[in-house]
Amino acid sequence: MFDFIKKKIKDSINSIQKKLSKEEESEIKSDIKKEAGILQEDKEELKKDLEYSDKKELKEEIKEVSKEVKELKKEEEELNPIEKKAQKKKKVFSHVITDDDVNTIFSEIKSALLENNVALSVLDKIHDDLSVKLVGESVSILNNKKSIEKAIKESIADVLTGYDSGEFISKVKSKKPFVILFVGVNGAGKTTTIAKLCKFLQDNKLKPVIAASDTFRAASIEQLEIHAKRLGVEVIKHTYGADPAAVAFDAIKHANSDNDDVVLIDTAGRSDINKNLIEELKKIKRVSKPDITIFVGDSLTGNDVVKQAEVFDKEVGIDLNILSKADVDKKGGAVLSISYVTKKPILFLGTGQDYKDLIPFNKEKTASFILSE
Repeated sequence: MFDFIKKKIKDSINSIQKKLSKEEESEIKSDIKKEAGILQEDKEELKKDLEYSDKKELKEEIKEVSKEVKELKKEEEELNPIEKKAQKKKKVFSHVITDDDVNTIFSEIKSALLENNVALSVLDKIHDDLSVKLVGESVSILNNKKSIEKAIKESIADVLTGYDSGEFISKVKSKKPFVILFVGVNGAGKTTTIAKLCKFLQDNKLKPVIAASDTFRAASIEQLEIHAKRLGVEVIKHTYGADPAAVAFDAIKHANSDNDDVVLIDTAGRSDINKNLIEELKKIKRVSKPDITIFVGDSLTGNDVVKQAEVFDKEVGIDLNILSKADVDKKGGAVLSISYVTKKPILFLGTGQDYKDLIPFNKEKTASFILSE
């Protein structure tokens, strides 16, 4: 998962570390050269004073001062040689990060993130975060890579928003029946995601029922019924071409009479988000009055899934995101972009075909994973 973006960011960080190290080494060499020049000038000036002074008292005074300076230096070294050495090392090997350094760092990771379909608004946010976190910070030439990795990880985590699965279950248990509406385009994995969520709800002692409100796509009802049979969940259905809103209404009515805890409403998608689909979804939402509307998107489609989520949110309204096929998503751009662009959190990542393959989303773990070896 996210193999490509992990490699690209790791390569970028290594490149940044080498650049900063070269710059710091150059600065250190320059400082050493300047200090050597100043010492040489002082030595020559002192020698000149000794050679050309006509007064014996001045010569003696200069010699005495030189002697005192040598003694003081010797005493200082004897009293605290370890601390002095550490301070000298710190001075030589430290570097204060500037705006130019941040621009260098960002330019390296920007191309990597763009290649991985990360939205432009997310890139701007990461750049701003890096400036706040890094400018003015003193880093060691020996561990600047660690400091940069930490800042990038925190910046990535800042653009991600998750919704705690425990909080989700508590919310579902707060009302009966709790109604969840699922939206998304064809092929995004809505039906499989609904089955996985059924299993998750069952594991949390809840009884779900499914509304087969996708009456448009051939075999959609049969597909739902296969999953439902395996899980022991009831499906409320009409015939193909029936009113999807009527199916949702009947499912909610059934849940009330059968003491079901949750109604999961499957809906039709299209290859494109057209006017008919939007009007159909608006009607289903008016009739069913869902407590939560979840957008299910295919993470492999990158920027396209982010744009889809924006349209569904604007036209229908969404509350949470679930991204399917995250286990085979090498790039990770959709995961990094969707919650920041839509301002709606990610609830789960779909990571396989089994019912257990629905992973609660955690932004810190995701950011750490993207930067892991």
